Amino acid sequence: MKIHYLVTSLESGGAEFAMPQILQTFLRHGHQVELTACEPRDMMAARRLEEAGLPYRVMFDRRRSKLTNVLGFLRVLQQTGRPDVIWTSLSLATYVGQAAGRLTGTPVVSWKHSASVKPYVYRTRQHIRLWVADCDGTARFLRDDMQIPPGQVMTWPLFSCAITRHQRPAWNTGRCLQIGSVGRLHEVKNYPLLIQGIALFRSRYPQYAGQVRLSILGEGPQRLELESLVSRLGLEAVVALPGYSANVQHFLAGLDVYAQPSRYEGMCLAVHEAMGSGLPAMATAVGEMARSVQDGRTGFILRGDIPQAVCDTLARIFARPGCLTEYGAAARAHIQAHYSAEAFDRAGAAILEQISQRILKRPG
Repeated sequence: MKIHYLVTSLESGGAEFAMPQILQTFLRHGHQVELTACEPRDMMAARRLEEAGLPYRVMFDRRRSKLTNVLGFLRVLQQTGRPDVIWTSLSLATYVGQAAGRLTGTPVVSWKHSASVKPYVYRTRQHIRLWVADCDGTARFLRDDMQIPPGQVMTWPLFSCAITRHQRPAWNTGRCLQIGSVGRLHEVKNYPLLIQGIALFRSRYPQYAGQVRLSILGEGPQRLELESLVSRLGLEAVVALPGYSANVQHFLAGLDVYAQPSRYEGMCLAVHEAMGSGLPAMATAVGEMARSVQDGRTGFILRGDIPQAVCDTLARIFARPGCLTEYGAAARAHIQAHYSAEAFDRAGAAILEQISQRILKRPG
């Protein structure tokens, strides 16, 4: 089967960073792959593709209109030959791939990475032959909110983790609690509310004010807003925004607890990678985090008012420091049980077989 994989950009997001594993699964099962991105953005995902030896092309050097992208992708298809399947990832690519698929008579398979949808994708959703959800929560969103028939939805958890041992000594109130998060500095991540929660905790519990530190690893459009908030709250010595780094494991090794207060997520690779490293997570119950982050077992759920919830969670941690070691071990065990490389490969193989037998109607 010849698959043309179309993604919106090569920026530093979970959907983009998972591409090497996805494409290697295609190749491992005997399929051909072409990879095209509509636009570059920060190009942080390109490094992972290059390290994996996976070629790619970028159609345009900056954001262009939907029509321009459709015409550009049609030109690419003329150059590379008509694929058996166009497989898309993220909203713009899904729109472009769906339009090109209709014009060329090529079936389209599309990822859904979160429980949210752009209006233009929603209006044309029925033209997608198969939707691939990156977690069970996203699959429910496709069926219930987007009204996709269950037979057109399959799930491929977009994560496999090499389990690592978190070597940091058990935390106690004798040293600073190191809290961290990895993600784009974007409004969907709710980082302003996380920072406000740190400020609230320091105000409510002045005896611990000097014992918390927060670092957010990543870049994005909200950087100036976050820097301004940190300055306004007087947290320059408490909150760090070190920018993007490819060495996420080194960053995680310096943490005691991982934070992810997102508005919505799909799989959320970052929180699962942190849990695989033995870190307990405090997170909102959205996407796959609603299953993986179990309050009082693998971490802490942030409910309701996020700054207040962050404050209350930190108070719980300072009241019982030993819970971090306990929850971190349970978090690592959860990842090992549910997100092995073998499970990732099985899920991908099942979808590829479904495409071949049902969409392309090839004998098994």
